[in-house]
Formats: sequence, C-alpha cells, structure tokens
Amino acid sequence: MKKVMFVLLGLALFSAFKLADDIIAKLGLQHDYAQQNILSNVTGSFNNSFEQSEYDDSQENTDNLNPVILQGGDFKIPYTKMLPSILKGDKAGAAKELCDYIKMYCNSDNFIKDYNAKREKCKPTSEPQQVDAETLQMTKESVKSLETELAKMKKNPTANKQVIPVYETQLSDQKKMLAAWEDPTPNKTKWEKRFPSDPAVIIKKRLEEYLAIAATVDFNAQLTTNNYNQKKFTNPVYEGKSPKWKACFRAGKEVNDVVTAFAKDWLKGDIISSTKTKMPVIEKEKTSNNNTVEKQNNTDTPAINKEQPVKEKKSLFNKIKSKAKGVINK
Repeated sequence: MKKVMFVLLGLALFSAFKLADDIIAKLGLQHDYAQQNILSNVTGSFNNSFEQSEYDDSQENTDNLNPVILQGGDFKIPYTKMLPSILKGDKAGAAKELCDYIKMYCNSDNFIKDYNAKREKCKPTSEPQQVDAETLQMTKESVKSLETELAKMKKNPTANKQVIPVYETQLSDQKKMLAAWEDPTPNKTKWEKRFPSDPAVIIKKRLEEYLAIAATVDFNAQLTTNNYNQKKFTNPVYEGKSPKWKACFRAGKEVNDVVTAFAKDWLKGDIISSTKTKMPVIEKEKTSNNNTVEKQNNTDTPAINKEQPVKEKKSLFNKIKSKAKGVINK
C-alpha cells in the first residue's frame, strides 16, 4: 500500500509539472513572463516603485495597439501569438489549465518570494507635506456644512432631486480628502492597502472582484465596427464599461463559466495553503543562435520540457519507483 501511495505521489508531482509546461507552451509564453504578469495583475501594479505603482484612473478607458494591451492602470493582458489558435480549439479546457496554473503559482514559495520582493520595492520612502491647521479646519467645517444642507434637502419634498446626487458626490470627495489629510502617513496607508502583509487578502479580493464583474456581463451584446475598423458595442452603456468587464465579454461565456466555477471553488478553501506547491525551476540557457530559452529544472527531479525525448520522461518515473522501493525495503 505504501508503494502504491508513493508512486501516486510521484505521478501527481509529474502531472503538476506537465500541466505547467503544457499551458504555458500552448500560449507561447515563458514561465517567468507568465508569473510576472500573474503577480502584477494580482497586486494591480506593473512597476516596482510606489510612485509608479499608483493606479491612474485616467487610463481606465484607454486602449492601444501595443503587443501588451493596456486594459487599465491596474490590469493588463499579456500578448500571446498562440491565442487565436486556442480560441479555435478547446477554450474551456485551456481556461481550466490556466486557472490551475495561476492557483499553483499563488500557492508556491515562488509567489511568496516574488510578492514580498515587489512589496518591498513599492514601499514608499517619503510622505506628502502635511496640510496646515487652518486649511484642515476649513475643510472640516465645509464637510459639516454640506452634511447639514444635504440632510435638509432630503427632508424637503419640494427640493430639486437632481441636485441631491451632486451634493452627495461633493460630500464624499471632501470626506476622502479630509481622511487623507488627517492621516500622518497617507502613502504608507495606500501601500499597505495595495500590498497587504498577507497576500491571501489581495488574491481573495481579486477573485471576488472577478465574480462581481462577470455576473453583470451580457454575453449577447451586439458589436459594430467603426470607421477605424475597431469593434465597439452598439449599446453606449456597454461601451462605457470598465476594461475588466470588456475583457470578460471578449473571453466569452464558455470561458467565463469555467473561470467562475473555479473562482468560487477557490474561495471555499484556503486562498494560500500552508502546504506549498513547487514550481519548476526556470533557468536561462543560450541556444546555438544566441536566443535565450527557458530550461525547467527541479531540485528533486530532472528537467521537464516539451522538447525532451520520451525516454527522459520515463527515466523520471523509473527513479520515482526506485525511491519507493528503497523506502519500502528500509
């Protein structure tokens, strides 16, 4: 029985590496690039400094035609030349494999190390100048005055109902500004919110955010082509939706059904397990034509690569069986 369990464990380990190799190869990506994009999308930061990592909502509705499509200040879709062929094949299967890979990385020591390194690089080294006491007091009085005025308007049946939302927005903005001014370390506060000490917090937030967005997507929405050969929604409300909403739409219902089920299942258990998964060790290797390629290795097992001969993969299985036999004989 012990022999069977040991061999099954070895097969599970082998399958995990094969899964990682397959989906990344299918997408035409390298592992370090894929993991870098996962980390950046989880944290919502694609730079390594506090100033540059701040999300700029002025980019929210910006698109460009660069290889890496800017979907928003905190969200990017990496370019992959293999995507068109995947879209013509088993999209749901590819989506499931990619979800498994993302969870596998987020539950690895690699992710914890990468996250902590990025978190430290983005830590603020300074704070903005404090607002003077007079300005602070004036803002407090303005907030109090707006609250009083708004309360009166809501009680007045003859008040202009269209003005109330304007006052509410002004009040909300002033309260946020006041809170920032009263915080002696606002940059540190923003940093801790963007990069919590426990990365499970931000992963959970991203999963919940995805589910909330995906639930509102109309996958039957109609598209039209403008004079620049760009596809746009015929419904102007949809055209004004966030880049993440549009990304869900473009992926299609079939893919989102898979991702939704996966996200819900992930949220049921530990976001980051205490038992860490082990990612393939990625080394850079020069080929004969001086191109850099990835080489996958593991401290316990030989390298697994889609270009390796079948014989080498069989050797891994034989080593696993040999180890099992040695353990049993002991």
